[in-house]
Amino acid sequence: MDLKDRTEEIRSLRTAIEGSVESAARKRLAFLFDEGTFVEIGAFVKQRPTELGSVNAAAEGVVTGYGAVNGVLVFAFSQDVSVLKGAVSEMNAEKICNIAEMAKKAHAPLVCMLDSCGVRLQEGIDALAGYGRILAKLNSISDDLIIVSSVFGTCAGAMSFIPAISDYSVITENAELFLSSPDVVKARFGNEKAGTAQNAFENGTVSAVCSSDEEAVEKIKEFIAFTCDAYVTEDDINRLTPEIADIISKDGYDVREVIASIADDGKSIELTSGYAANIVTSLINIDCSPVGVVANNGALTSAAAEKAASFISFCNNCSIPVLTLVDTDGFECDNKENIFNSSLLVSAYMNAEVPKVTLITGKAYGSGYISMCSKQTGADIVYAYPCAEIAALPAETGAVFMCAQEIIQTEGDPIDGRNAVIEKYRKTIASPLEAAKRGHVDDIIEIETTRQLIASSFSMLADK
Repeated sequence: MDLKDRTEEIRSLRTAIEGSVESAARKRLAFLFDEGTFVEIGAFVKQRPTELGSVNAAAEGVVTGYGAVNGVLVFAFSQDVSVLKGAVSEMNAEKICNIAEMAKKAHAPLVCMLDSCGVRLQEGIDALAGYGRILAKLNSISDDLIIVSSVFGTCAGAMSFIPAISDYSVITENAELFLSSPDVVKARFGNEKAGTAQNAFENGTVSAVCSSDEEAVEKIKEFIAFTCDAYVTEDDINRLTPEIADIISKDGYDVREVIASIADDGKSIELTSGYAANIVTSLINIDCSPVGVVANNGALTSAAAEKAASFISFCNNCSIPVLTLVDTDGFECDNKENIFNSSLLVSAYMNAEVPKVTLITGKAYGSGYISMCSKQTGADIVYAYPCAEIAALPAETGAVFMCAQEIIQTEGDPIDGRNAVIEKYRKTIASPLEAAKRGHVDDIIEIETTRQLIASSFSMLADK
């Protein structure tokens, strides 16, 4: 057979393997990658015959390759549900492991597009071992590169671990994500949400529920741009932020508004917002450079501490600096208190080697002050607003403990005496000026200069 004939044969085989260009798996990859940049790897991989014979599975039910996403080198695999329902086989797993290893060598993001009914039963233990190889490979590279996953159809059994170990995960609203069958869970425990996209969002496995495949892929592209220095803006680095004063003056304000004021173009990507909503973990850009934000949005809990600790570890692995916005009375006391999980937050901050800037916008009391990246627990720079309150106990508690006798002896209404003592506590012991005098706060800043100073601080710490 001459070269021309061999070339035509290969072309015919490739066409047969690729099948319809309209397959969901290939359409998702086409939407992910910049036009004309995707290069498929392993198209001709095929399973070995078994006692049950061989199965004709185009591309072994998973498309793997690399290309550019907004100019950034990215590797990806996309499970093809149109081929044997995307079932995982021995060689299917081999293709996934191979593209993951290539991503590791290039130190480039890996995108996992999940849509599979499960394991290929005809292969028995060989296919099951493929599951194990995939998980082992992804775990082994998780500290070396960014792993992003999206669930488009069914993601069951051991494959459901992939979104959980990914740095960022999304799911489409009609997809299923479960370890055990939702029907079994519903029968045993009456959980109507088991396996649903909403359940995955609320338990923190995924960060967003999307209405379509296109929206899910768009969120992946946005995340890659945020984390890989591909974000472009004309937002002025010296833009003032006077609006923050109005935001924090409101009772029960949403800290996301403060984050938006600091960020380039007011844009952020919030991770696992459906879980432990009393703490916000977001990615923003400041002067086109990625910054991770950890911000109180209520009292601390062990779940919030665990969530924030995981996010800080991600930022540290990806060399993304961390901004901490503090406004908390401390840890909430309830019967769900978990001291071990609560301690993870302090450990994550102390172990993170990236630049860390802390801004105390309101209250910073007791264990909350210590846990939210104080000077003693890892912050490189600590700023405070003039309205900040920093002390061992909240004013309402600390003032009464310290001045109970003074309140009793107050002439007139004891409530007025109590309020006066509390106000005195705020202005003296809890004053940010007292913390600054002792070096626990580096500067008390004007609110309108927030974005300028944070940008300047991270620039100064860039070579840390």
